[in-house]
Amino acid sequence: INPRGKLIGNYNTDCNFKENLLANNYNAYESAAHPGMYIGLSKIGKTKRGDRVTPTMTMTHFLPRI
Repeated sequence: INPRGKLIGNYNTDCNFKENLLANNYNAYESAAHPGMYIGLSKIGKTKRGDRVTPTMTMTHFLPRI
């Protein structure tokens, strides 16, 4: 995620994420470089800006790998 909250595809220091386990057993991924910005996907699969989503929104919930 760049400083403006947009998810980018090239690898650099902005591509490190912290995995947060939520109370409903889903995962949310928060940017390590920009705390408070999360990965979120819309209903049609487009990325949402990291500064516009919160971990309580269902668009940031991902299933954990078992």
